[in-house]
Amino acid sequence: MIYPFFDYNEYMELRIKHIPKKDNLYHYTKCSSLKSILATKILYATKSSFLNDTNEMDYITHVTKEVIEELADSGLQELLLSEVVNTIEESKRHDTFVCSFSTDKDSITLWSEFGDNTGYNVAFRADELLTQIRKKKEIFYHGHVIYSREVQKHLIEELFEDVKKEDDFTLLKRKLNTYALFFKQEEFAAEKEYRIVFRNPHKQKILFREKVGFLLPYIEIQLDTLPIDCVTVAPKNHVDLAKKGMTQYLESLGYDVDVNLSKLKLRY
Repeated sequence: MIYPFFDYNEYMELRIKHIPKKDNLYHYTKCSSLKSILATKILYATKSSFLNDTNEMDYITHVTKEVIEELADSGLQELLLSEVVNTIEESKRHDTFVCSFSTDKDSITLWSEFGDNTGYNVAFRADELLTQIRKKKEIFYHGHVIYSREVQKHLIEELFEDVKKEDDFTLLKRKLNTYALFFKQEEFAAEKEYRIVFRNPHKQKILFREKVGFLLPYIEIQLDTLPIDCVTVAPKNHVDLAKKGMTQYLESLGYDVDVNLSKLKLRY
């Protein structure tokens, strides 16, 4: 079965969909964090093993085991299971960092998760943002996160078919390592996450910031300009000063963009 809504990525034949050039990517954050992004033109990419969903780097193992158990060839089952477990363990050791966005411009889920409904989201013009990033750092991979279990299983089945045809476990490892970064449980689908992934082979300086009592490793992505389309104020922050203050701050930095209010209505 073919899933036509996936595009083959330019780097390797993986069916991960890219964002259309004219669309926006949205970053939800607290006021203080947005203030820093606007002033410094620096984005953070978090180490993949420290992402919000603590199980996600293991999640692909469960999907893959489910596919393997449905295979008729018991010998192939055992071989594939061994290769998959070793591959996922290897992927956890990679110096991989993720910069996360959403394609949802006004998400109650993300307003709640990032900023307690009192923050902002900044809309970046996707094509220009990717161009700016590539000027400074090589992008390993980028695309929409895949939440559908059915689609995930289909993609794994495709990989196994390729292995049987070409007897190439190197290709399987490479593709599984990448899919592991873009597969998430269906329960997270409301986030509509879009990821830009970086490898750190030259050991760029890793920094640490505090988050709810622990240290979070990340790398900085320094840009020349920020291709901002607009900024939106969170639904619990509809006081006049929230919009006026951000508008004046943007103007002070030379940005000529609209500041809008979330269309969501919350009582408290």
